Amino acid sequence: MGELMDDWRNKKTEEAIALHERLRAAVLTKRVQIYTDQRMLDFQGSPVHNGWDHLMPLMVMMVVALVILLATGVAFGIVAMTIGALAHLLGIKHFIAWRIRTRATAYMLESAHHWHQLWHLGGIAIYMPESNEPPCLAPRGDWRRFAKRNLSDDPQAAQAADQDEPEDAPEGEVLPP
Repeated sequence: MGELMDDWRNKKTEEAIALHERLRAAVLTKRVQIYTDQRMLDFQGSPVHNGWDHLMPLMVMMVVALVILLATGVAFGIVAMTIGALAHLLGIKHFIAWRIRTRATAYMLESAHHWHQLWHLGGIAIYMPESNEPPCLAPRGDWRRFAKRNLSDDPQAAQAADQDEPEDAPEGEVLPP
């Protein structure tokens, strides 16, 4: 029985790696797009979190404001600090979202293991812009079925992927026939 389970696991791992390669190629050719939610992925311990993203822009703006203050005087320095603080308050979330999306995409495309790891954290959506297919949302969506259905070279295999597992089947659980 153990040998049978090992064979099944190896088959599923090979299938996940092949599907990851299809997704990777589709993302690189822009057939599939990856969207991220920074609120779900930007926390201590996340593989795509970087604390310097929050701190460095403010530090740079304040150093520039300090240089302006010392070079031109108090009035221009206060104006520069005010503009820097407002720019930070209004723009930092967009900057961090861009950094998280870039880092998450690169991380997910490295390997199937990384894809699986971030997928289970949530805050990821894969979407086909040229299709009326709804996006597949992590962690509840099945990215494997999405890849089989939309990135298969064989239309019959894509149709079979739709009928393989029912919608409410937990990921990784094999249902009896």
